[in-house]
Amino acid sequence: MSIMRKCVFIAVFVSFLFIMSPMIAAVETTPRQDLKELKPFLTTVPPVIDGNLDDEAWKPGPTVDDIFITYSPYFGEVLPQKTRVWIAYDPDNIYFAFYCHDTEPGKIKTSVTRRDNIFDGDWVVVGLDANGNRQSLYELFVNPNGIQADIFNTPASGENESPDWVWYSKGKIVSDGYIVEIKLPLKSIRFKSGQKVEMNVNFARRISRLGLSGSWPAILPGKGIFNSTGKMAFEKLNKQLKLEFLPSLTTSAIWDRQSPTVWSDADRHTEFGISAKYGITSAITAEFTINPDFSQIESDEFQVVTNLRYPIFYSEKRPFFMEANDLFDLAGPHENMSAVTHTRRIVDPVWGARITGEIGKGSFGLLAARDRWPEPSNANFWLGRGKYSLGGDNYFGLLYSGREQDRQYNRAIGGDFVFRFWKNHSLEGYYIHTVTNDPDSEGKYHGGDFSTDYCFNSRSFFGALTFDHVDKNFRMDTAFYDRTGINCLKFHIAPKLFPDKKKLSWFHDISPFIHGRYVHDLFTSMDDSYFGIGFDAHFTKQAYFGFEWKAVDKESWVGQTFKKGGINGSLSIQLYKWLFLHTCFDLDKYIYYDPANPFLGNRFRIHVLANFQPNNKLNQYFAYQYTSFDRRSDGERIYDYNILLSRTTYQFNRYLFIRALVQYDSFQKIVLSDLLASFTFIPGTVFHVGYGSLHENRRWNTIDQHWEQDTGLGEYYQTTQSFFLKVSYLLSL
Repeated sequence: MSIMRKCVFIAVFVSFLFIMSPMIAAVETTPRQDLKELKPFLTTVPPVIDGNLDDEAWKPGPTVDDIFITYSPYFGEVLPQKTRVWIAYDPDNIYFAFYCHDTEPGKIKTSVTRRDNIFDGDWVVVGLDANGNRQSLYELFVNPNGIQADIFNTPASGENESPDWVWYSKGKIVSDGYIVEIKLPLKSIRFKSGQKVEMNVNFARRISRLGLSGSWPAILPGKGIFNSTGKMAFEKLNKQLKLEFLPSLTTSAIWDRQSPTVWSDADRHTEFGISAKYGITSAITAEFTINPDFSQIESDEFQVVTNLRYPIFYSEKRPFFMEANDLFDLAGPHENMSAVTHTRRIVDPVWGARITGEIGKGSFGLLAARDRWPEPSNANFWLGRGKYSLGGDNYFGLLYSGREQDRQYNRAIGGDFVFRFWKNHSLEGYYIHTVTNDPDSEGKYHGGDFSTDYCFNSRSFFGALTFDHVDKNFRMDTAFYDRTGINCLKFHIAPKLFPDKKKLSWFHDISPFIHGRYVHDLFTSMDDSYFGIGFDAHFTKQAYFGFEWKAVDKESWVGQTFKKGGINGSLSIQLYKWLFLHTCFDLDKYIYYDPANPFLGNRFRIHVLANFQPNNKLNQYFAYQYTSFDRRSDGERIYDYNILLSRTTYQFNRYLFIRALVQYDSFQKIVLSDLLASFTFIPGTVFHVGYGSLHENRRWNTIDQHWEQDTGLGEYYQTTQSFFLKVSYLLSL
């Protein structure tokens, strides 16, 4: 695009903001809440968790009977529907109850679904800082049907849906809203026992059809959830003796097609494992596992795997390691480093051990594991983490990470911090120094990675500035990162504009933005540069529309600099209670990453998904992605991709569901299907049985008696089939 056309586009964008300005409402003073200290009711008769508020524990009346203030997608207004909260406790449990009033109860969106799958509907959440030090948060979500989701939140790594704790809930829709009751066993959380125990708590509610979330206390922009909590004081909480055993049995069998008419014998594998957890104190827990259960019941979704400059990141799905990403992560922007601790690098673990806890203003974690891979010599992993609270969610932390194998080792030590100052400012970052010894190739060498991020966040403005420096010799075998030998500077500026609600009640906010990035490669002394301009807008019905123009996009690759650029956009809406739609696209110039002969091409990529929920128990999810790439010089089609995903789930009740998953990849010419029946009584006590099938496009060579691929003459054969069964039982003492 010429300079003149770019100037015209920017002028049109500025004119659009000028036209929008009459609709912008003046910033109003945030409504005041009564932020008193909460004193839960000590009950001698535990409430029955049944979705009714007629128990003795609730008779003293609501503990929180106040307005909720919106925080998403914008901050500062009273949540339209009234919400009241009760809190009670006994020597073994904390109890919460919500009465969510609604003037249109027929529009409440809910479902009977599997755990952690409720976020597209209405819900309430208890955010509990059980240690009272603003360094971790148990977030317990419940929808109107009583289905649970749980998230562990830390200042370093943010929210993680992986952990599952044992707690109980029930929900019921009534004539003027819905009621939710929660029972949280004290032995399921880490807390400081004794007299006059103080915790911090935040309550929030999502109204799906309005696309609004609100909380008590208000979550102030720039302050963060950890500093937006109310105090909750208990007269006395005793240490809970926590001793848990989790035996598990996993058995599987795999068959491969050797010819069109002959299958191999089953490759069978059966493994027994056991894990144990002991509460040394109410705030310190030790865990140990032998032959841990790492069976995956959810396949990694297909992705475009051709023409990639960097490898694809796949998240951890193995139960014992999932919490490690929170406990052993570092604060910072993570622009280049996706995960400081990426436990999928522990490929085939023999055993694992972990101890975590809180002591005063400090918290710590230690993890060790032995990996069978690579054979014949095994590798040992060691992780150590410590944090010290500086007040609020500010902290300073240390991390040690190491991988040892024979004479080779890779060791890293790092420090990180989070610091909020003045009213809306924050600064966070980390530094990691690594030492690697590889006698068979490069010998011993050192490297470092420094990353920091400054943010300003208010109701009407967001700005961020990020810097990242990675040495050429940096290497961290327990992390996942894109590249080494770079200096990177990035900025993002986004004012927030709010339409007049009296004129446009369906329009929540619009945020125009500009952002840019500059990268200097220390190996080649070549530079990458990027500058984009666009906007994000939110509406009722969870509707969102975003657009970006990549005005400047230059990238260096194998000694050449390529001028990229283009546009991208995204649109989503909860059109009806039973239908959610989303699409996003890229239309741009892109590099073909061939080390020998790279060139510039035209890329078109579109992703479409639809989520159907015809009733409370049935869910049908469809997703489709198309990607094409044409050489710019002559228009030749280099590749195109069609990826389709269908996932059908029927949830009989909160414990039992069946699921059918089908994925198709036109480029690799494969079809993957998975059938799963799953029963989860509580986290840990589960029964899963599954069947998997892989179809590949192949041709059987009758002369040489072997399979041929990519001939264009083949047909789809079922080449692999598998069966697995997993049983585990959580014994808690």
